[in-house]
Amino acid sequence: MTHDTASVSQNPQTESERPRTWGDIAAAFAWQMCRPDFGRGDLAELRRMHPDSPNTAAYWRMMAQQDLLGRGADLENKWALILHGIALMTPTGEDGRSAHDGAIPVGRALYLGGDDGRSSPYFSEMRLNRLLTARGPMLRVLLARMFRMMAAANAFFNWREMATFILNDGYSEEGAELSRRRVAREYYSAERRLSRNAS
Repeated sequence: MTHDTASVSQNPQTESERPRTWGDIAAAFAWQMCRPDFGRGDLAELRRMHPDSPNTAAYWRMMAQQDLLGRGADLENKWALILHGIALMTPTGEDGRSAHDGAIPVGRALYLGGDDGRSSPYFSEMRLNRLLTARGPMLRVLLARMFRMMAAANAFFNWREMATFILNDGYSEEGAELSRRRVAREYYSAERRLSRNAS
């Protein structure tokens, strides 16, 4: 599997020949879950699943479809967190609405919480600071809580970005730092835009 900065080849001859990034796979999972033929029972299982001990058939099946099995428990658990988060943020009963929206950076979505007219942050500055300074198991706990908050707000964001954020933790400190900085930049840029509009 390539790092998320890898490019996708144009007009590949076969699906198996196309280089895939982490983001490509996360976006594919998001679109798969919002399809009308994706089982509501499978979606419910993924929402209930504990990411550190994935035990649902839907998880194993989806991982196998993307050839992500057998790469170590840590990586499998990170993908379980991604699938859990996507499932939580996929609206029930709205066929075709994906949790993935490539036009909405994670930081902006955290600030706005799905409401462009917000006057104060949906995800507080204190929560953001805890999220950006956490590592390992604590980061996974905070992310799972954040996904539930975003689902409650009916908010969507760029799951390519979020997958890279999760997968780089403990794998590439440089990549993880870039991800954290991007979240912070977009969060405070959203704050600045709203304060200027209000004034």
